[in-house]
Amino acid sequence: GLVVSQRVVTVQEGPVVRTEGSHVTIWCNVSGYKEGLQQDFEWSMYLPSSPEREIRIVSTAQQNYAYAVYAQRVNAKEISVERLSRDSALLHIAKVTALDQGLFECYTPNTDGQYLGSYSARTNLT
Repeated sequence: GLVVSQRVVTVQEGPVVRTEGSHVTIWCNVSGYKEGLQQDFEWSMYLPSSPEREIRIVSTAQQNYAYAVYAQRVNAKEISVERLSRDSALLHIAKVTALDQGLFECYTPNTDGQYLGSYSARTNLT
């Protein structure tokens, strides 16, 4: 019979609690996609005061992905994404600030030609 896999994105379960100035790493994994294709990871965040407004942070695929509020920190390598394998990556924030508090989302763009499953997952950073 026909086997159809469903994409599943998972992130570190939250809340992830850190103090200002500390380092935080949040992992993201994807499974259930067509084999052999390297996956890309896009990290965004949502502020508690504006939960529907996406703020782009960093991407494995796009150099200038970050919105202005994060671009300087990304360019200075204070915020980065580290690819662990073709289906796993880490978000690093070298020095957490109070403004980083919110919902972090890992999104994986579709590489399958059809949409089936989940393409993002979220965790809360406090």
